[in-house]
Amino acid sequence: MILSMTGYGIGSAQKDDVAVAVEIRTVNHRFLDMHVRLSREYLSLEGDIQNAVRNALDRGRVEINVSIQYTGPTVFLVHGNLVKGYLDAAEKLKEDFNIRGELDAKTVLNLPGILHNRETLPDDASGTLSELVTACVRSALEGVLLMRRQEGESLRKDMIRNLANIQECVGRIQSLSITSAAETLQKLQDRLSQLLPQGGGGVDPQRLAQEAALLADKADISEEITRLRSHIEQYHSLMDAEEKTGKKLDFLLQELHRETNTILSKSGNLEIARYAIAIKTDIEKLREQVQNVE
Repeated sequence: MILSMTGYGIGSAQKDDVAVAVEIRTVNHRFLDMHVRLSREYLSLEGDIQNAVRNALDRGRVEINVSIQYTGPTVFLVHGNLVKGYLDAAEKLKEDFNIRGELDAKTVLNLPGILHNRETLPDDASGTLSELVTACVRSALEGVLLMRRQEGESLRKDMIRNLANIQECVGRIQSLSITSAAETLQKLQDRLSQLLPQGGGGVDPQRLAQEAALLADKADISEEITRLRSHIEQYHSLMDAEEKTGKKLDFLLQELHRETNTILSKSGNLEIARYAIAIKTDIEKLREQVQNVE
């Protein structure tokens, strides 16, 4: 099964006066790279969120945004340290400048920074919060996996087309390699007839046959063609496997590239070189696609 590393999912839930929303985005990455955005007061939930993601995903950059809101009555908070600072300063002013008067509660509450409000959860809501976050993360991950499967199916279709192109080029190279061997032998004979005296005097026929066989062996690409076909067959098998195969597919592409380069270095046939270059072009397309396979 081909799974893309591109995915998106959301999950939201509310219970009593607690509302949670989770948004997860994933893109390609060599490893599992998680980034959780969570308010500081709820950082204790980060470990559970990361564990849930690890159980669902193996690779990719994962961005997790968690929003937690308390929908109950607004709670006003007083900065006690700041109040104490104001009062201490007021006492010092009285002593230093003989200023009379007292700070009442109304005056203190109107001082800058003393009073502010925030949405906060009551102490007894921690169990509800953990339950909601877990449910939302699970729901968002389901959306991510669904999108990854859909994107993966598109990748699979594109890869099948590229593999078909490679398979066709390999067949052409195999046909040309048979003709190329005969052409190489004929060129060798023609070249020798130009360099040697008429009749080939002074040349050991057995040695000549050995050298011709050595050249033919060096130019033989039958093994490379066999390995290319084997790698293509393995590639198809991995695309249909239940396991996550991104890294294995990437390794197979390296082997396909290696065998194609060997064919280019061995063969002096221009037509074979043209098809080998076409194979390398399709391998690069496959490599770009595999970079996004989990």
